[in-house]
Order: sequence, then C-alpha cells, then structure tokens
Amino acid sequence: MTTHRANDQYKGLSAIPMIYFKEMVLDRTMEPPQWFDIAAGLGLEATEVHDRYLRSYEPRYLETLAEQIQKGGLAVSQVIGAADFTNPDSERREAALTTTRQNLDAAAILGATCVRLTAGQEHSGQPHTEGVRLAVDGMQRALEYAETTGVFLAYENHYKDYFWPAPDFSRHTATFLEILDGLRDTSIKVNFDCSNQVVNGEDPVALLRQVREYVVHVHCSDRVAPNAYPHAVTGEGVVDYPAIFELLKVIDYSGWLSVEYGGDEGLDGLRRSIQNVRRLWSSASA
Repeated sequence: MTTHRANDQYKGLSAIPMIYFKEMVLDRTMEPPQWFDIAAGLGLEATEVHDRYLRSYEPRYLETLAEQIQKGGLAVSQVIGAADFTNPDSERREAALTTTRQNLDAAAILGATCVRLTAGQEHSGQPHTEGVRLAVDGMQRALEYAETTGVFLAYENHYKDYFWPAPDFSRHTATFLEILDGLRDTSIKVNFDCSNQVVNGEDPVALLRQVREYVVHVHCSDRVAPNAYPHAVTGEGVVDYPAIFELLKVIDYSGWLSVEYGGDEGLDGLRRSIQNVRRLWSSASA
C-alpha cells in the first residue's frame, strides 16, 4: 500500500482505537477486524492491539487475527497491557506477570515490535520504596521472559488504566526515572507518551530528553489544557510536538509513531490527529 511517511526515519503511523473502547471492550459489540478495516481506510501503516480487545490467547485465534491485520496491509506496532506489579497482593502480582507473558507470546505471533508495560497502581498506604521495589522486581521477571520471545517490553510514562481505581504509581517523572534506573542493566525500552506528563503538570519534553535513548514506540496524544485529563485532537492541544519530534529526529528515531486519541470528536478527531502527526513530523527540524 502507499506510504505517507515524511521520511524513512520512523517505521510508519499506527493508532490505538480509543474512540471505540466502549464498543470493543465494554460492550463487545465491535470485533477487532472492524477496526482494522477503519485503520486501513485512514491510511495507517499499523495498529496497536490492546489485550482487552483480544477474545483469546489461543495461537490459532492470534494467527487468524494476524492474517486479518495483514490482509488490510497493516502491521502491529504494539500490544498494550496494564500490569499492576505494585499490588501488595502477591497473587495479583503473579497474575500480572502471567498476563504480561501471554501478551509477549501474542505479540510474537502478531509480529509486534513491543508490549506496553506499566508499573502498577498507586496503592493506598504503600511506602514509596516498596512500590519501587515491587515494580522493578515484576518488570525484571517479565524481561527475563521477553528475551525468549524477541519482543521488547516498553515501559510507559503512564497516567491511569481505565480499570484501575487509582492512578499509576510511576505517573510522576521522578518515580518513572527511579524505576527505569533500577532496570538500567536490562533490555527495557520505553513507550513514550507525549501528553501524560501534562496531566501531572509536568513537562513531557524534559522527560523525553532523559529517556530518548530508550524509546522504541511513541504514543502521540494531546491534552486540552495543563493539569487536565481530557484528550485534545493530537497537534491541537498543549503538547509541544515540534520540540518532541525534533528530539526524536536528532537520535534518528526509527520506531513507530502511534496516534492515541480518546476525545469526544470521534472518527473525525482521530482523522485530524493522524493528519496533524504526519504534518508535524514532516515539518520538525532535526
């Protein structure tokens, strides 16, 4: 299919179908192949696959899904998970590890570059040092398995999962960097989200400067205002995309750019987000 990439530095443009989260995850009235058709129609080169969209981890199901994705001329940029490694309950931590391993196996079948990894929730009453210890331990164990699959684990500067009652333990820059430092001798990578620091009143550009050598996948999201959660159309909110893309070009970033739009403008908002990301990447200086 025809590519719309501005240059050959990055692999192409992907997207997360957040505008169909209710239909695909909560109500299950929309099957993944319906989204794949929409993604192809939007001119995307790839899609992300959330583990909540999956109907099974059976290899045959995943192989069929891979065939459906490829039929539309798409690749899979990333499988999205939301591990709660900071959970004080050891059984829940083990369940998070099991799901992460399943996601890695699924990613290998789907041909994904990476699996999105999170530290876990901020659990009430948990000492900071204990949260860091549990997050690092859980991720290290997941990384050991990842190395057998050929799939990267990409730690995200994450804000909150839909199904979590509390925000991410490592949503603030200092904690994210503390955990990442604890993994410095591993194969850990980063899924950099361009707007999550904005929700915390922090600077995503400052974070990117410190983690850019780890970045293997990028979530191109935006917010309507500082300290605000609602999504803006990517490129029409408060995120400084020229600065972010300039930093990525300086390091010859060669991974995926993935549009994450969950705002109230639906498919039109997603379409504009895609157009804006292509334009902003093309115009960014290296």
